[in-house]
Amino acid sequence: MNRLVVVCLVGAFAILGCQNYLVGSEGRTIGEYTDDRGIHAVVKVRLIKEADISARRINVDVHKGVVTLYGRVRSESERHRAKELVLGVKGVAKVEDRLLVRP
Repeated sequence: MNRLVVVCLVGAFAILGCQNYLVGSEGRTIGEYTDDRGIHAVVKVRLIKEADISARRINVDVHKGVVTLYGRVRSESERHRAKELVLGVKGVAKVEDRLLVRP
């Protein structure tokens, strides 16, 4: 019984220790990296579902909740709508717009 408790505690501490592990040289914890990947997926799905946005022309990068949009849009209204959609995603702290308007 005591051995089982020790094994469980060691396992719990090992998992908790991973929580603060930095991923690569990006300065993100595993938790932040996972959150960013989730935000990335939701943003891409929202852009794809929006009929007025050409999602294939928009690239998305997420770092610590800051979403950067790269690529081309056909109009200022498409640019505005893309930013609006991204700001509505849970976990997004800020949107950096690097979109170019090119019809």
